[in-house]
Amino acid sequence: MRQKPIDAAAVKLETRLLAIEYFIAEAFKMIYMLSGASQKLIEQSHDRFREHLRTMRIPADDPAIADLAAGELEQACIRLLAKIQNARND
Repeated sequence: MRQKPIDAAAVKLETRLLAIEYFIAEAFKMIYMLSGASQKLIEQSHDRFREHLRTMRIPADDPAIADLAAGELEQACIRLLAKIQNARND
């Protein structure tokens, strides 16, 4: 299956989102370092957040749209948590 070509506006938007994710991960890295949070505490915090994401409900008139949005939000947050963990490990 071929992907559709991406236009310049979409590239710009995606790049901006990646930059925001990078800065968030680096900010969490600094917060964790300054607070002296242990790796175990960080992992527990991330686990609790992932569990919250699994049970989160997004209000929408269409249940299918609500499920889609909840799933997309969960996946985006999980990717961000991985970036935070990777920044912490650097």
